[in-house]
Amino acid sequence: MGKVSDISAYYGMVIHRNFVPLFADDRYAQMFGYESAEQILALPSLLELIAEDDQQGAINAYESVISGKARPKIRVFENTKKNGEQFSVLTIDHVTEWQGQPALQITLVDFSQQIEAEKKLHASEQRYRLLLESSLQGIVVHRFFEPLYCNQAMANILGYDSPEAVLKLSSLLSLIPEENQQKAIQLHEQLIQGRVDTNSVVTENVRRDGTSAWIHISEAVVSWNGKPAVQSVMMDVTQQHQDQRRLEFQANHDSLTGLMNRRSMSKTLIEEYAVSKRSLQPLCCILLDIDNFKQINDQYGHSAGDEALRIFAIESLKVLRNGDYLSRWGGEEFLLLLPNTLQEQALIIANRVREHLASFKVEAEASVKFSATVSMGLAMLTVYDVSPEALVARADSALYLAKEKGKNRVELAPQVYEL
Repeated sequence: MGKVSDISAYYGMVIHRNFVPLFADDRYAQMFGYESAEQILALPSLLELIAEDDQQGAINAYESVISGKARPKIRVFENTKKNGEQFSVLTIDHVTEWQGQPALQITLVDFSQQIEAEKKLHASEQRYRLLLESSLQGIVVHRFFEPLYCNQAMANILGYDSPEAVLKLSSLLSLIPEENQQKAIQLHEQLIQGRVDTNSVVTENVRRDGTSAWIHISEAVVSWNGKPAVQSVMMDVTQQHQDQRRLEFQANHDSLTGLMNRRSMSKTLIEEYAVSKRSLQPLCCILLDIDNFKQINDQYGHSAGDEALRIFAIESLKVLRNGDYLSRWGGEEFLLLLPNTLQEQALIIANRVREHLASFKVEAEASVKFSATVSMGLAMLTVYDVSPEALVARADSALYLAKEKGKNRVELAPQVYEL
């Protein structure tokens, strides 16, 4: 159970007639800087405890209440301590009887601390707003996505001329791609309901011109005009996001052909191998090698060889299906992975690629044109393949046979078993 504040130090009582003190307690005296009630009772008039500007109002209030013309009220006065310091009090009037005659009993509540706290809060809010305005980070405050505050940096991130343009939006959800809106609503509810204290995410937002901006958002609940709201501090990380994607692409793709590299294909091979073993779906692997590649380099130069590799990648992708994986496996060798594909289907696809490449002319420098063919080894996954490497090894054996039998052909791996 929380600690209950002792409010006895913040109120005191006095009884007077025409402001001549008849009774006072020590708490009342201490509120005015006196040590005891006796010092209050020694005063000729309580008016000297009231700020000069409020004295006539106090007199009028006393006369109205004592005469019965007005009912006792709760009032606010500025009072003066013994040392001249002013403080704010709330007075609660009550007509009582003292020694057979009416008198006014007043309970004073010192709420100077509350007023001071409000002043500090107001000053704090002013400083807070100035801090927000000067921040280089985008800041928006919203309640259920209704914008309440936006700084210029935030407007700049989203391509708006001014914060006012953002505040005119009926909902900030319009800045979030539709497929991400439900997730944003869930995160907002978690914050407002206190289930999480903060939230940090990198997400896609939509600029005013329709382009995408990747934003790092840190969110927390704040009090805005006395009610909870969510403050989102935003940083535009679009460039970093693009750099990251470029680095990821470079790490997983061959720089010359743009195909998956061996590292990336090895991961895919492991995944598809596991899926096929688990689901008993067929999986075919084809190793392809450009025929006489050394002669191409020797006769036309290495730039012509590079062009042959690049053309092979582009033209192969044109005749492959969605869901087929093609990678540069090493040098002039490529690996083609065909998930959920039987050997008969894979053989048709392999010959389609082979024939298409054989009919295509590679254009090198100095108007040199030449043809390039490929040899292929095809292996379908069997229950005897205990690893992805075993499947590739059988495809490699079939590729060796294709080279031995004259090149520009597809050979099936030896010992092909039913799945």
